[in-house]
Amino acid sequence: MNFLNSGKGYDLFIEEARKKFYVDKTLLIDAVYRYSRENNKYICITRPRRFGKSTAANMLAAFFDPSTAEESRKLFSEMAVGALKDGQENQLLCWTEQGKRPVIHINMIHLMPPEVESYQDFYDELCSNLLGDLQLAYPTAEINGKMTLPKALERTGDKFIFVIDEWDAIFEMPFMTDKDKQAYILFLKALFKDQRYVYLAYMTGILPIAKYSSGSPLNMFGEFNTFGDGIFYPWFGLTAEEIQGVMQKRATVSPTLAELAAWYDGYIRSADGVHVFNPTSVSNALAEGRCRSHWTGTGPMNEVRDIIRHNVEELREDIIRMVGGESLDITLRGFSVEKTAVTTKNEILSAMVVYGFLTYHESSLSIPNYELMLKFQEALASQELGLNQTIEDSKKLLKATLAQNHAAVVRLLAQLHDEKIPFFSYHDENSLACVITVGYLAALDTYRIKREDKAGKGYADFTFTPMRKSDTAIILELKYGRSAKNALQCIHDRGYLGRFKDFPRVLLVGINYSEATKKHTCLTELVEKSN
Repeated sequence: MNFLNSGKGYDLFIEEARKKFYVDKTLLIDAVYRYSRENNKYICITRPRRFGKSTAANMLAAFFDPSTAEESRKLFSEMAVGALKDGQENQLLCWTEQGKRPVIHINMIHLMPPEVESYQDFYDELCSNLLGDLQLAYPTAEINGKMTLPKALERTGDKFIFVIDEWDAIFEMPFMTDKDKQAYILFLKALFKDQRYVYLAYMTGILPIAKYSSGSPLNMFGEFNTFGDGIFYPWFGLTAEEIQGVMQKRATVSPTLAELAAWYDGYIRSADGVHVFNPTSVSNALAEGRCRSHWTGTGPMNEVRDIIRHNVEELREDIIRMVGGESLDITLRGFSVEKTAVTTKNEILSAMVVYGFLTYHESSLSIPNYELMLKFQEALASQELGLNQTIEDSKKLLKATLAQNHAAVVRLLAQLHDEKIPFFSYHDENSLACVITVGYLAALDTYRIKREDKAGKGYADFTFTPMRKSDTAIILELKYGRSAKNALQCIHDRGYLGRFKDFPRVLLVGINYSEATKKHTCLTELVEKSN
């Protein structure tokens, strides 16, 4: 394994650039170069998984690596960054350094198990490989395997471009202790801070680098994160306009841009509130011709579930409200990677934003899209939040609804609200929607449930789309302080039935809660289409 002028960045980037639905983000190269020369040569980009961080890191390494200078010059000349390369007054400054400086490119994930089983193994593997590279490249510098990396790099007399991808991957390893984490951060401090051999240090990761106080060991890095990156945000995530461009390359008309937006849009990428799509999910959906969950199967969602357990009491009502479609008014302060535990409500919600499971802008916190909504619904169904509502209770409610047993529906909803989630109080129709969300969790096994689903002349409160077309579709409309009859009439008046025009049976459900009587009422109507 070698890290110095390895050419791996070029190999990995050209593989990505040749993909059918690749979106050209090469102008990031000049943005990084200009910022490093005009402001700060230490740059850390933190984003959720699968938002293009590694592709960008490989791209930077490929552009500057002298071992692939000729191939890279040809490749990038044909891309956006090549449009202003030569002989123009406003040419991009980055071309003055293309292929001219030694590049140390390390993806920390490549130093994970099974090769390493402890932090010391990780540290030794990293140092021995890089020291070996330096010995070969600088034979007269008298570098030996016992030197520290800063001393060896100083001896070369050269200035390096460092591209460190997934700098925080080691924190996920079960063998890492608090002492190990501190040792790693101090190692990075010694490697980079105030070192003459650093021409540019570019790091990527998920976790914040703790640049929240002047005492942080890594406070030399300018951090650009999900809480409001006003510099590099255009190059991470995809806009609707970019997606429209790549959609022209596909053979089918499915999925539509509207479907992609419902599933994968809603992440905040900048201080001005511009939304972006998850690029990996969009690419996979376009390749497969359908929308489904792509990037949330494992990994960070499990991590978020773990930290939720530290403060279930404070979090569960907020999460139920967000799953019910509400946005929360809250001021998040972020959290530090140096903290040994993330336990407060503010820290946990901040962590969810960092991992990409919530979106946050102007003190408003919400679940960004349907892909993530499914995962939070699963978290509720698995009782991660300590809810007393059981899946068996939920199955009874769905069964009673399909049987048009109004009395049973009313009884089960009252039981849910009064006994199963007594901490949750009604305030308005949104509150009722949150209770409905919890009540019908079992329906996720056979239905795709959407809140505020576009239909007819408006948005249906809930639609239940059967996974089997032979099953009964459901349109559920809510009222607060009015009547269940009024809810059913609303479904007809606004033409919501058109949402399920291809289904043989559609059950209309109207549910009302009266603040005066403290009771639910329910009415249903089955619409069957003749063959």
